[in-house]
Amino acid sequence: MKRLSILAFMLAIFLLPIAAQAQYSKAVYVSLPGPGNVQHLAYYVAKEKKFYEEMGLTNVNIVVLRGNAMNVQALLSGSVHYSSAFGPSMHAMFKGEQIRVLLQIFNQIPFSLITRPEIKRLEDLKGAKIAVTFGGSTYSVLQALIVKYGYNEKFAEYLNIPDNEGKAVALVQGRAAAALFAPPTDRPLLKAGFKRLIYMGDEFKNVPFSALQAMNKQVQEEPEVTQRMVNAVMKALYWIRANRDGAIDVIMKAGRMHEREIAASLYDLMRDAYIPGLSSEGLYKRAELEFAILKEKPNFKPEQFIDDRFYKAALKTLAREPGAKS
Repeated sequence: MKRLSILAFMLAIFLLPIAAQAQYSKAVYVSLPGPGNVQHLAYYVAKEKKFYEEMGLTNVNIVVLRGNAMNVQALLSGSVHYSSAFGPSMHAMFKGEQIRVLLQIFNQIPFSLITRPEIKRLEDLKGAKIAVTFGGSTYSVLQALIVKYGYNEKFAEYLNIPDNEGKAVALVQGRAAAALFAPPTDRPLLKAGFKRLIYMGDEFKNVPFSALQAMNKQVQEEPEVTQRMVNAVMKALYWIRANRDGAIDVIMKAGRMHEREIAASLYDLMRDAYIPGLSSEGLYKRAELEFAILKEKPNFKPEQFIDDRFYKAALKTLAREPGAKS
């Protein structure tokens, strides 16, 4: 008996370094351009359901850096390890920055063009003031919409307001006639009598809007950490699709919402957009929305900025997860 105890003790000592090696305790930072937006739900779910820890990442920190441009700069400078500011990072890719797209996580453009009630159609906004964020997705997506309808960049006057709260105040005060919002940030305005004139998901279909990204240096130096991150976020996507009530709970918590009915309507609207994927075709579709604000169309080859080995490995590892085939 004593001999077995000694053997067990020796095995424990021997296996301790292996168990410790399986955990990555260094801080890992993931930046998002706004708090609680539904397109970033997978990151919050992975945190809430402890999927990061399950994959051996014990110190993942989600940081909100207001504005997409700030997120891109944080990624380029190495201040954060991973980021989800997809559209604006395209412009850095156009310039040759070594960003790698690891996983497309939201396959829909979630913005709505919110306007005053008297606005009946897009043409009514000609010459009006529209609140956007220069260097952010709200401006590029709006310009892509305007180009689609046959207008040019002089269609309206644009107010550069970097955050959703500021845009909402501009609408309420009458300083702007319209602005783009992603849910749930549009809900207070809709309740106050403003209207959703256009939903961008209807105008631009099957376009990936959010993605997990890292610098090539980070990917090459810590491939195991990157694989664990991809696994955790991908598992969160499957979980969202398979757990309606639980996902609604996280939407409410992350977005600081109190009305479950509204959170449920958001989930039902967005559920099919939580599709893990990665393709050069999808990346090019997203890049095309950014072309609308450029004077010259860049010679952009999306395959140069995709590293799909982690996505492919995660597909095999998580093939039997609930929601993987729904």
